[in-house]
Amino acid sequence: MNYLKYLLIFGIAFISLSSNTSSTSSLSEGIYPGNQFPDIKNLENVSGTKINLSDLKGQKVLVNFWAAYDAYSRKDNVLFSHLIENKKYPVKMVSVSFDKNESVYAKTLTMDKIDTEYQFIASNDVSKDLFDRFRLDRGFKNYLIDENGVIVAMNLTANDLDQLMNEN
Repeated sequence: MNYLKYLLIFGIAFISLSSNTSSTSSLSEGIYPGNQFPDIKNLENVSGTKINLSDLKGQKVLVNFWAAYDAYSRKDNVLFSHLIENKKYPVKMVSVSFDKNESVYAKTLTMDKIDTEYQFIASNDVSKDLFDRFRLDRGFKNYLIDENGVIVAMNLTANDLDQLMNEN
């Protein structure tokens, strides 16, 4: 009976040690803090420049989903943009708009005085995929991603971002 107890202890120790190997501890892709942020492809700004989010790997990125018709997300888009620009934080802000009308989108950016380089409108073919993948039917979200593509925080306010940037 004693050998059974030792065998059980050995088995538990072996399982717990083997679960910490580097091959099983790689990050999984997902939409929550601690996950590897999924790549977003074929984003196009008003100038026609296209990028994939993975092109910005090695930099901190704030991905912000918004629309001009959604007052809260539009407000956050303005506050984030101006905060990062005014304080010169080392963060690229990639904003993805879900506006259906490109002229409304363009006028909104002009009225809000936002640099258009990293402002994108989700085209029809990209829009549904992003909306579903990031569960935006529950509200627009934002994600702070570190240099390795890992989600550090989500659903930040401008004050939250300011505080996180001052901690680093």
